[in-house]
Formats: sequence, C-alpha cells, structure tokens
Amino acid sequence: MTAPVILSARGVTKRFGGRGDVIARGLARLGLARPRPVVRAVEDVSFDLHRGEVLGVVGESGCGKSTLGRMVAGLLDPSEGEITAEAPDASTGPLPMQMIFQDPFSSLNPRKRVSSLIGEAPRVHRIVSPSDLDGYVTDLMDRCGIDASYRDRFSHQFSGGQRQRIGIARALAVKPEILVCDEAVSALDVSIQAQIINLFMDLRDEFGLTYLFISHDLGVVEHIADRIIVMYLGRIVECGPAEQIFHDPQHPYTRALIDGVPRLDRRRTVYAPIKGDIPSPIDPPKGCHFHPRCPLAEARCRSARPALRDIAPGRQAACHLIEPDAIKGEPTWPATQTG
Repeated sequence: MTAPVILSARGVTKRFGGRGDVIARGLARLGLARPRPVVRAVEDVSFDLHRGEVLGVVGESGCGKSTLGRMVAGLLDPSEGEITAEAPDASTGPLPMQMIFQDPFSSLNPRKRVSSLIGEAPRVHRIVSPSDLDGYVTDLMDRCGIDASYRDRFSHQFSGGQRQRIGIARALAVKPEILVCDEAVSALDVSIQAQIINLFMDLRDEFGLTYLFISHDLGVVEHIADRIIVMYLGRIVECGPAEQIFHDPQHPYTRALIDGVPRLDRRRTVYAPIKGDIPSPIDPPKGCHFHPRCPLAEARCRSARPALRDIAPGRQAACHLIEPDAIKGEPTWPATQTG
C-alpha cells in the first residue's frame, strides 16, 4: 500500500529580479535604463512527497534544487504555483518542517552554546516545559550522537561532523515531520558522510521522518533515497524509484550524471564529461533546455519543450526521444566505451 501524500507541489516556479524599485522601473519605461534581467531558477515543478520516504533531488550546481528546497521549507515564496504540506486527514493543519543546511558552521550561531542552540526553539514555542528542557536537550544530543557533557561548548569547538549533528538535533527539537536536507553531507569527509547518512536513516525509523534530500552527489543519494527527482536548469527531466533511475536511466542528462559516478566495477571506464556549460538561467535555450549539450538532440528538441510525462509505472521523463512502450527495465542507452 502506498504511503499517503503529505506534501504536494504543483506548478512551482521561482524567478528572481525583473521588477526592481520604482526608480528603476521608471527609467526602464523611458528607455534610460535596461530592464533588470529575470533569473528563472525553477520552472513549473510538480511532485508529491509521501510519508516516511526519502525523496532525493539531484542535478548539477545551478539546476535549481536548493531554491526548490527553500521554497518547500517556506524560506522563499514561489513566484507561481503552490506547495501544500498537510496531514492526510487535514485535522492537524500544516505539518511542521525544518531545514538542515549545507555548511554546519555558518548555520549555527557562534555566540550560543550547544544547549541554547538546541533548546531555544522548543523553549520559545513551549514544546516542553522549562523544568523538562535540560532533559529534553540531553536526550536529543544522545540520540544524535553528541556527548551531553559538551552542552556548554560553542560550535567552533566541534568538528564538521559534530557540528552537523548539532544542526540535526536543533532541527529535531521542534518535532518536525518533514526535514529538508540541502547538501547536508557535502561539506564533510567521506567517512563522516557515512556516519551522518546512517544517522539520518536511524532517525527516520525512530521518529517517522520524511526527507527531501538535496545533493549533487549521486553516490550519496543512491544509498539513502527511495525516489529521485533529476533537475536541469530549473526543470524536472526525470523522476522515479531510485533503483530504477540508477539501473535504467532514460533521459540523456540522467545517464550522463550516472556515468560520472565512480564505481569499482567500472575502473577501466573512460569517463566523458558532459560537453559544454550549463546555459544561463537568465536566457535559457528554447525547447529542451538540455539540447545544446545533448548528443542525441533532434530538430524538435530545439523548438518544442518536452512535457514531463509517464513513461512507465512510477516513472516520468521529459524527453522527445523516449518512447513509453520501450521501457522494459533494461538499459536503453549505449554503454560507455572502455579502455
């Protein structure tokens, strides 16, 4: 049985710039200044997040995944579209949500001790009584692998992995149901990444959490995500179950990303990076945004935008070249040459 949907995004778009202040708009109307450019960070993104799942969002830097995460967390308002996060019965109102940021140092107040970093929000929001606050903070530190005897230390006295654990404990302190993790392990060493990923999975089982896990590291996402959204230049180009995405990528961009993941069984593979640079979100290409870098692009790819459509049960892709009837669970793209 499929878990209920607790967060839904429909037609979400985010643009930055454009209007400017009154003086800038007046000068532009008179032809005395150029209109301010509009950055199309996210375009017409729709997806559902099911209770208890880990939904990975991947793509190159500049694809809009962090902007999408900030809109989901409520830190940015969509320019268009709607994001709703409510319990299935709608009896409890909006679901509590927290965000874990990429840099575990800059996201923590250096003037506050660990006990205050973790305990301030539950105290202010009266989640626990003042008499129970110390025990509540100690319990969260213990669950997140932080020695409770360090509660009076400042964040600069901890390593990167320990600081990220503090950030996780701070997020859990207000009892969220959804955690938006924006590159939450990318700033950590590989060995520490594994520890934090294991912590995320343990906490999901213990607290019944749901994750929107944003990362450019497909190796990390492969181990933690149940489903994956692949973004390119603000649009979703493919989405589906993680196992199917990694074993049978359909979109040329997805295949190029997965081919770049180092693997022991592909040590003799000749890695060929994606040709060209990501186009500017100020002036994105017409048609399929990926066509300037796609080796398989046709004339229609340059003129018509491909719609995100079902290509198999639970699978969607936005590519003119994909025929739904051909999706049978086997790789459909040519294998990379080996040397």
